[in-house]
Amino acid sequence: MINRIIGFLLAVISLFGAAFNFYRPENPAHFVTDYETGERNMEKYRGIYSCAADCGGVPSLFINGEPFPAAAYMTYLEEYNDYTLFAGAGYDLFSVPVLFAGRWINSNDYCKPFHGGIFDKKGEPDYSSLDSSIKRIIDACPQAYIFPRINMSMPLWWTEENKECLDGTGKRESLFSDKYRETASDMLRSVIEHINESSYASHIAGYQLAGGNTEEWFHFDMNAGYCKNAEKAFNDYLDKYYPGCGFRGLPDLSLLNGKGPYHKSEHLAKYLEFASNAVADDICCFSSVAKEATGRNLVIGTFYGYSLEVTSPLHGTHALRTILECENIDFICSPNSYIGTRDMNTDWTEMYPADSVKLHGKICMQECDIRTHLTKLLSEAAPEYDRDNKYSSQIWLGPGSKEQSISMIRKSFSRQLIKGNGFWWFDMWGGWYNDPDIISEMKNMREIYAGSLKKDVRKSKAEIAVFSDESSYRYMTDCALRNASFNMRKPLGYLGASYDSYDIGDFEAVCKNYKAIIFTSCVRTAGMENALNYCKKNNIRYLAPSEIKKDFTARELRAFCESQGAHIYCDSDDIVYTGTDYIAIHSVTPGEKKIKLGAVYSCRELLTDNGIITETDTLIIPMKENETKLFEITKQ
Repeated sequence: MINRIIGFLLAVISLFGAAFNFYRPENPAHFVTDYETGERNMEKYRGIYSCAADCGGVPSLFINGEPFPAAAYMTYLEEYNDYTLFAGAGYDLFSVPVLFAGRWINSNDYCKPFHGGIFDKKGEPDYSSLDSSIKRIIDACPQAYIFPRINMSMPLWWTEENKECLDGTGKRESLFSDKYRETASDMLRSVIEHINESSYASHIAGYQLAGGNTEEWFHFDMNAGYCKNAEKAFNDYLDKYYPGCGFRGLPDLSLLNGKGPYHKSEHLAKYLEFASNAVADDICCFSSVAKEATGRNLVIGTFYGYSLEVTSPLHGTHALRTILECENIDFICSPNSYIGTRDMNTDWTEMYPADSVKLHGKICMQECDIRTHLTKLLSEAAPEYDRDNKYSSQIWLGPGSKEQSISMIRKSFSRQLIKGNGFWWFDMWGGWYNDPDIISEMKNMREIYAGSLKKDVRKSKAEIAVFSDESSYRYMTDCALRNASFNMRKPLGYLGASYDSYDIGDFEAVCKNYKAIIFTSCVRTAGMENALNYCKKNNIRYLAPSEIKKDFTARELRAFCESQGAHIYCDSDDIVYTGTDYIAIHSVTPGEKKIKLGAVYSCRELLTDNGIITETDTLIIPMKENETKLFEITKQ
């Protein structure tokens, strides 16, 4: 009897020990002890440990218990890579495309895919392209950490066999489809399990889950997946969340183009809500699969939440709240904004409310696909991929000179540094940065970023908060109102001070931390009603667009912020990024620029050979047009 009791107790202890081995510790340093003494007992996983953890007040990438510079390199066309150049510049973090299917990244299928897909042949997965892609990076950088970008689009055989699971294009998977979700989950699990058993498992730092149009989780048809195949999924959604609502079936999408500022169809609003939530649910589902497959030991991230950039409610990107509340997602990505068609004199912000992402403990990762004077059209750089010259618009070309190219790179880097974002240089077709002077810049930037991780305070010191409302898009017919969040970022970029950007759902949690409050929507959603009532109750002044005044100039925004006591660093309509230890300026016009620091600082110019140090309360800087300067500042 005693022996049986002892056996039972030992079994219980063993179960608790196994559970503990899968526990994700809050303190990464605790993991280091376990890792070094070999106390983990992972059955499926034998790699490293990475997580999102606090570094100077900002959610940051940690690898094996230490903050790690989230500065990476990636190219789509791996045969034209510059891995060796970037490894020589100190980069040891890389991303790489991994394809479920050998299909182009959008629904048109008019370009050749980057390489074959793992599941192109039914029942016979082929991991050779994945293995060779990883090997190519490790050969160039033996100490590399890699986070694969997994494109979860379905192969041709699957779409031909599952016509009832396709979206409005009639040829790509519907993001509402349960069968797509199940198949993609199985494929994702298989890919990660293959990597777990590979010789390069210890090089994998995490995964970026990608899908939908352009890999950014847009509906392939860019029309809310609207087709007969969506009807059952929508009805199920109504039954679950709005039982007894009184309407069924698909709504009339043409109401989005109606007269007046808003449509009045709750049926349509619910469908648009469903169209975004279905995409977010896919991402949450797949992130859960990825976490389980890695024993919860690696960071998982995704593109999503472009509520500042994508103003159409038909794309499926307006359910960021769901992603923010998902414990399985550690980082959120977007490219730098395309506002102004990447005008050199525009602030290229994040496409999502970045400070809400950080508030919820997730890393902001920016895709810095900066075109340079070396950038060529795809049809010229690699004609075998774009024989019909489909990628031929000017957005695919960079500035005319190396000097301007370097300034654009500096501007983007300065924003990521001061905002505390991670980032990767996205050398899409290869060769964009293959210049000794640019690589020298890249080396210096990586060193500066690594140094920033040692700063005591990396979090924002902004006194101005800007709130957007992703739910508002599903009600607006007036394009000028719908585009208010998008358009307001341009004058906000000339404000002369940094601002923080939030989703309206976080209003009460953070509003008291700021002197000036700006809204970008006038639609009276539940979130906006709560925020406005809170302002009224607490006597908080704010600025917001209306049906009468939809836009603000930089001067109007600056005057309001100053009236609320917010410090304005620069009055000259240039782009300024301000942080605790760094400050940067990009000149929109040539001339002498003045940055009022508000106290005496020791200021050292970075990314320059002279590194002049000045002690002053006002930086006076002669600048050319389209020039970017970055300073490290220390309060005296």
